[in-house]
Amino acid sequence: MKPNKEHIDLSAVDRQSQAFFSGGKFRWKKSEADVWASLEAQIKALPKGRSLILGFALSKWVAAASVVILFALGSFLRFYTVKIETIPGQHRLAELPDHSKINLNAESSLTYYPYWWKVKRLVKLEGEGFFEVEKGKKFTVFSARGITQVLGTSFNIFSRAEVYKVTCITGSVKVKSRSGNETILRPNSKAEIQPDGSINVTSNIGTFPEISWRRNIFLFTASPVLHVFNEIERQYGVKIDAKLDSFSLYTGNFTKDQKVEETLNYICPALGLKYIRKTTGEYLIIQDDE
Repeated sequence: MKPNKEHIDLSAVDRQSQAFFSGGKFRWKKSEADVWASLEAQIKALPKGRSLILGFALSKWVAAASVVILFALGSFLRFYTVKIETIPGQHRLAELPDHSKINLNAESSLTYYPYWWKVKRLVKLEGEGFFEVEKGKKFTVFSARGITQVLGTSFNIFSRAEVYKVTCITGSVKVKSRSGNETILRPNSKAEIQPDGSINVTSNIGTFPEISWRRNIFLFTASPVLHVFNEIERQYGVKIDAKLDSFSLYTGNFTKDQKVEETLNYICPALGLKYIRKTTGEYLIIQDDE
């Protein structure tokens, strides 16, 4: 009798079951060594994948930190400033990174950006200063009421309260008001910005009266007397309280080599005034009714 194809050999099944429960070995498509080697390879691959993810995240943080550091460094180089100030009674010579020189009058301030100097030559001035600019890129001076631009020249800027005037000594100077008016000055000419932003230009002048302060000589031509006393305060480092009934103009001069009371003794009588010493370094100016 031929065996049925559907017939199951129970004896064979029984032998395999016995082998399983007795610790016998099966026949697999892969050997036992291959299975363990594959499993070990997968285990070793896990940490490497995690390291790659961690390294990528870290590199993003490093890149972001580098951008922040570069931005901070750029801001520092751009906006780091040096400020030079003079107190009443003091004159001071300042030298810029390109060896341009500024002689500052008393009670003045100069600000510039040393680490940005090769990119842009720019300073801020309040008070009075005499500039000797080395040739190079455009040189710009900002003040509260005006802007002065040059390439290489010498000039004087007076910027106090409502007065802004520029005197060109050598070369050429562009003067611009905050309202947009501008003019070009040649040697021996002076520009003064008016309250409305217009610019008055005077040519063929003698420049010594404008820069005589560098030699401690102070000249005045029909100047308001209060301006004269303000200059005395600056140059001597004193306080002057002027009680005046009328507006007066003064033409004359004084030198810093004199003592302050010698200067007051010289100026006051010419204006019908007298001074009273209140304390050391403080004076009261009144009308002389005698």
